[in-house]
Amino acid sequence: MTARQEKEADVFSSFGFYSVPDLTEEERKPPEFIVDGMIPCGMTFLSGAPKTRKSFLALQLAIAVATGGTFFGHHTIRCDVAYFDLEGSKSRISARTENMTVTVPANLFVTNRIQERLSNGLTAKIQALHRQKPSIRLIIIDTYSRARGSPKAFGQNAYDADVSFLEPVQQMALQENIAILFVHHDKKGAGFASDSFERLSGTMGISGSADAVLNLITEGKRFEGKAKLEYTPRDAPGGELNLVFNDRFTEWQTYETPLTDLKGNPVCRWILDNAPDPKREGQFYSYETVFKGAYNLYSESPGDKIREQIALFRQELFTDYNIAIQTGVKSNGQRGIRVFNTM
Repeated sequence: MTARQEKEADVFSSFGFYSVPDLTEEERKPPEFIVDGMIPCGMTFLSGAPKTRKSFLALQLAIAVATGGTFFGHHTIRCDVAYFDLEGSKSRISARTENMTVTVPANLFVTNRIQERLSNGLTAKIQALHRQKPSIRLIIIDTYSRARGSPKAFGQNAYDADVSFLEPVQQMALQENIAILFVHHDKKGAGFASDSFERLSGTMGISGSADAVLNLITEGKRFEGKAKLEYTPRDAPGGELNLVFNDRFTEWQTYETPLTDLKGNPVCRWILDNAPDPKREGQFYSYETVFKGAYNLYSESPGDKIREQIALFRQELFTDYNIAIQTGVKSNGQRGIRVFNTM
């Protein structure tokens, strides 16, 4: 081989080219998701307006992954979780979890302070943390602004500066096959954004660098408890969830918007699914049981809502499905309904 050929060969090799047919089965594996279809291994941003309970949502995510439970119906890979609660304290996180419907597991590790920032060594330290304790595969950093530090742009424009700053974080997460989620803020005027990626504070270089973006979008001018969670991963279709914040249990829960027809009404659908066999004794259900089954959340006064929906469809339930319902029934100290199948 001549000197010129050797030089050409070195140039080709320096790019790290590969042929797709030569990939191994391991290399062909699709990206792994810590939360199925929502949060992949790599770098994710969860964004929302200030004071919209983003940290509560991040904490619920941490608990779901640490226990191997579902996150709003999405399956998770059970693993240890490191939660950098940089705007909180021990007493605050204790208070937030005290009334939750789930128990906080011991393999959810929380810290309220860091010495390094992303601009001066935090990425390498997180990598070292995972290598020392490989069971930690989800790292939540709340918030991105508190962990960012002061990176040097070296004459770059803001977009390029964000991309080059986040690239080492993303590459490290992909290399280690872990998920890093940053809790972030929406920019001012995010409600006028035509694209959910434009909502994040900073340039489009942030959302463009991420492997997934989650947007917690609240309704109205002030936070009134309801929100839409949009999730857009790079390697999955994405989607959205309707959420409501339950102050009693200090956690987000999903809800369905009641439809105007009987089959689409959550209460009627639950009653039809749980009606007793024909000609059998009527079955009692408490208002709380029906409400939780129909809407997948709790309420302090579920009876009002259940009675309202039954009043709208009582006649149709009987004429179309032979289902008769008594309301206001008391059994074992609870109020509820009794369902009869008259077929």
